Amino acid sequence: MRAMLIINPTAGADQGDALTPRIVQHLRTRFGTVDVANTSAKGDGTRAARQAVAAGYDCVIAGGGDGTLNEVLNGVVDADFPPDHVLMGIIPLGTGNDFARALGIPADIDVALERLVRAPERRVDGARLDEKWFINTSAGGFIAEASDVTSEGLKTAAGKLAYLVGGAQALWSFAPVRASVRFPAGAHRVSSSTGASSPGPDVAGLELYAFAVCNAPTIGGGRLIAPYGDVADGLLDICLIETMSAVEFVNVLRKVAEGEHLSDERVAYFRAPEVTFEFERAIKVNTDGEMEEVTECRYVVMPSALRFLGYDGANTPFL
Repeated sequence: MRAMLIINPTAGADQGDALTPRIVQHLRTRFGTVDVANTSAKGDGTRAARQAVAAGYDCVIAGGGDGTLNEVLNGVVDADFPPDHVLMGIIPLGTGNDFARALGIPADIDVALERLVRAPERRVDGARLDEKWFINTSAGGFIAEASDVTSEGLKTAAGKLAYLVGGAQALWSFAPVRASVRFPAGAHRVSSSTGASSPGPDVAGLELYAFAVCNAPTIGGGRLIAPYGDVADGLLDICLIETMSAVEFVNVLRKVAEGEHLSDERVAYFRAPEVTFEFERAIKVNTDGEMEEVTECRYVVMPSALRFLGYDGANTPFL
């Protein structure tokens, strides 16, 4: 079997390049051939993945964080083959590593590599924002604003604290946005941390401070925004946080870190195969680290669309 490792050499506090020989050595215990493509600019991961699929590689592995994985994913699905034509894998070298966490892949590189070379492949869901695929979470409002001011340099210098610094910078400048949210038949609202659910109707005229549409449970380096998120359940988890004072919002964010925010009456949590948002003005949306501005967006889950190495198959809620 042939594997292509697409690695961000500056990932892991600029350790990605130094770690490459060790990573390749481990991967060769599973794959007969392991080739390497380094990324140096936006879009490199997508191009390298597309070329790897076209060249007949059996597996494409992203070495980096959620942003690197997003680029690799979009290269795989953009190739002239079905999305599950090749195996995928992730080596967690980024700051957040939220999708690796969802797969149960540990942050320790040697343990993660052992998981990749020993664990069987499993099917996982993908998701789309309009026509662009993502694998972990797409978030808008305050969450996207905070991410936008959290530079790569700050991530390298401060690690996970970078998200707190970025959040503090965005907190006093973001204004809530009015939105309408449409769900398909069969959507359900989770009423509290007990997991009880009821049919989820469309919601119009909400003033949102933030929202997140999740394929996996965590965001921002382990914050449990979607406690019932499961990468293999064929559903998206949608968290809506309504407007409130800045001080109250900070308190809700503290609850998000532990997945305790569902009991707050200003937090609405839904599970559905798709959802559509319409906003009264253009807002920033962060999708696996990729930023764009939108006035409307449609999210759709892609059930069991991808084959991944290293997933432990756990499907229980984080709570």
